[in-house]
Amino acid sequence: MFPKGRFVGVFAVMAGLVAMVGPAKASLCYARDYDTAHLVKHVDQRVTRITVRLLADNGSGIGVGLWFRGDKRQWWAGGGCRQQGAVFTCTLDGDGGKLTATQNAKGIRLDVPAAGMQVEHPDAQGNASFQAVDGPEHRVFLLWPAPEAACEPQN
Repeated sequence: MFPKGRFVGVFAVMAGLVAMVGPAKASLCYARDYDTAHLVKHVDQRVTRITVRLLADNGSGIGVGLWFRGDKRQWWAGGGCRQQGAVFTCTLDGDGGKLTATQNAKGIRLDVPAAGMQVEHPDAQGNASFQAVDGPEHRVFLLWPAPEAACEPQN
């Protein structure tokens, strides 16, 4: 049994450590809607809207929502990430590919390698359609903080 003073001291140190760590953040949401002026300048860019949800904890993960020209449906990719400071190195599920998300003062920069990434959209029967997101217009996406609701799955 601890002497009363020592127990209180240990308890105070533990409480201080918990306060330093703080509550775990469930997720961080970032989004960008590309306006007509941007899309006119970037005719090969098919993405009209993008959302990214990062799980910023030791079990880091990512969810990416994409909308394309002429298609009102949300396409999706998700996977696991390794977080080192502000950098999330992510591997998407299945054959989705890899990407890197880097947090900065304004939001995040999402870097997609030359091989691109693959997103999917399930139909009413649960069968998935797949679409590749590749090419020079789809290598870098700059996104800004958004309300959590913006990153919720849609359709």
